[in-house]
Amino acid sequence: MLAVTVSLGIAGPTTAALQKPTYSTGDHWIYITTASISSFPGLNSSQGSGQFGLVGQVEVRVIGPAEVPRGNTSVHTVQVLTRATGFLNGTFRTPGFGPADITGTFTTDMTEFWENQAYLPIASTGTTSYVAHVTYILPTDLVVNFRANATTSISAVPTFDLDVGQHASANLVTHVDLNSTFTFFGQTRSQRNATDLSSTWQRDVLSRENVTVEAGTFSSYRLNQTAAGFSGLPLGISAGNETAFFSNDVGYYTKREAYENGSRVGETRLKSYSFGSAPPSWLGTWGLPLLVIAVVAGTLLAIVFWRRRKSRIRRRASPPAPADAPGSGGGNDRAR
Repeated sequence: MLAVTVSLGIAGPTTAALQKPTYSTGDHWIYITTASISSFPGLNSSQGSGQFGLVGQVEVRVIGPAEVPRGNTSVHTVQVLTRATGFLNGTFRTPGFGPADITGTFTTDMTEFWENQAYLPIASTGTTSYVAHVTYILPTDLVVNFRANATTSISAVPTFDLDVGQHASANLVTHVDLNSTFTFFGQTRSQRNATDLSSTWQRDVLSRENVTVEAGTFSSYRLNQTAAGFSGLPLGISAGNETAFFSNDVGYYTKREAYENGSRVGETRLKSYSFGSAPPSWLGTWGLPLLVIAVVAGTLLAIVFWRRRKSRIRRRASPPAPADAPGSGGGNDRAR
């Protein structure tokens, strides 16, 4: 029995480089984010252009399992809340006004529902706000608010467990409903856009590397994949690609670098992380098999001791052998 337990319990660790995490309520990752963009979010080139830097912090927190209705059925998902806050500064040039200095803040709150096989978002609701102070002769405020609802259907959910050199892809159709409000030079305007976008998500596992970030040094897998969106960056960056580093020990990314048209526009680096309601840390790759072995061994020992104790009780309960009758032969005969 012990041999069978060992063979079943210890033969278990998967050989895949990427190992699909099992997320628990309260899992939490904090990142430092930096970005550089060439246009202010929500404004096109005819309304203004410039160079803006963003510096902030991103928090990703697992809320827990959730069911997302789809037609007559539902999809098992993991609900995740992402919040980003930070500062922006740069220069802004508007037609006819010349360059102006900009400083301000940004806040993003997004709730996503990840299908629980490859952790691709199938539904999300998010709000992003930028409040900028523009200094050009007279100071004025530029306020931009976005609210986006998106639902995504996936042709076939790709596998998560991939080794170095392997590839995964999926065809996505996303319905996006975007509401935006702009206040600039004392004038406010609102607009709403709804559209369906077809895209292909892909991931290539390139190599295994040690990555050093603020949270420490972690064995990570370098991925080239379609960007899944960066908090604090304007909508549309997610259409580019990213170099991401995923750690099995962390259960999420240690670093991500976003690219648009070949230029790096954003980076996030892991600052700290913690896990919620999960099994004890010693129940790792070897902990559970060893626990099973201990339980089986303890059961076997208990059975052995129980049998020995039962045997001793039976011997004590047996009646004594009858005494020899008087006058019978044997060593008790006396000489006459």
